[in-house]
Amino acid sequence: MAGRKRKKYIRGAPHLFRQRGKAKIWSALFDGREVSLGTADTVEAQRRLLELAEERKRAARAPAAPPPPLLSELAARYAEHLVPPRVTRKTAASYANRVTMWVEWCEKRGVTRADQIDFKLMSAYVRARSEKVKARTVNRDLLPVRRMFAFAKREGLMTTNPFRGEDFGELKLKEPQPRPNAITLAPEQVEAVVRTARELLPGGHASLIGLVAGSGVRIDEARHLDEKDVEIVDERRGYLHVTPKEGWQPKNYRCRRVPVSRATCAAALEFIRTRSMVRLDDKATWDAILKVRTHLGLPKFSMHDLRRAWASALHAKGAPLKLVSVLLGHSGIHVTERYIRVFATESTGHEYLSR
Repeated sequence: MAGRKRKKYIRGAPHLFRQRGKAKIWSALFDGREVSLGTADTVEAQRRLLELAEERKRAARAPAAPPPPLLSELAARYAEHLVPPRVTRKTAASYANRVTMWVEWCEKRGVTRADQIDFKLMSAYVRARSEKVKARTVNRDLLPVRRMFAFAKREGLMTTNPFRGEDFGELKLKEPQPRPNAITLAPEQVEAVVRTARELLPGGHASLIGLVAGSGVRIDEARHLDEKDVEIVDERRGYLHVTPKEGWQPKNYRCRRVPVSRATCAAALEFIRTRSMVRLDDKATWDAILKVRTHLGLPKFSMHDLRRAWASALHAKGAPLKLVSVLLGHSGIHVTERYIRVFATESTGHEYLSR
């Protein structure tokens, strides 16, 4: 063995180490640890070792991944992203409030970074929320959080989206379905509500009730009507045009032309003239409806129930479900099916029995 030169290795450099097992598989020292190269051929083992070394060099030259953002910073960036016309102003406010509530809940448990979110944490949040609110509200709370992480992935704020795992589909709770025979106000009851509102309430609230009861538009859509949106055809008929305004879009971006009576056109014009004289927030409109309902002795209903009653009356008079869905501005017939109700004054159904 005299005179044989031993191969010298640079300290810390990757190199072939030894052959192990009966198959004599080569291993190498790589970054201070032994790595199997999966072959007994010396030339092939050397080639694979060089490939590993090149991959390490490329990884070292690649830009470092961005640090995971704080949840509060991510929520602020997402709130800036949610501006009309991307979503409506009301939806943007709702999403921002729900995300802020979730971030505050996480911070109370010491979770402040986006990369700390996992299935266990989200399950705990769902359990905590379900103790206070209904399943439908919990599912609505989760939606903006999931969309916020999808936004972070698209914008390069995060390398992975923790909500893409199949397990997160199990977070959604089962929602109780509405009763198919739920009762709504009959046309004569709606007429009494409109008449009583004119007697008891100021012009702005009274005309708003007449407008919603006669057209089925949403309250937010009624708030953004202009005089040019009211089209009078003749002494009996007219149309309301639900169109986008500066900084505002109808829900689901459903612009439409709604047929109404001349009386509803008059209510719309009166509301446009007098709406600046009254408060039109949710609390004020609920108080107005409560005053009318108490006076008439009717069961509990909201302003949105007037929209359901309008849809039910159209369908009862023979309007196809698809047409009712279009006039309501719904995203699909499955939503409209939940709006169609049985009138409170209808018969019990005995006259339809065969025997």
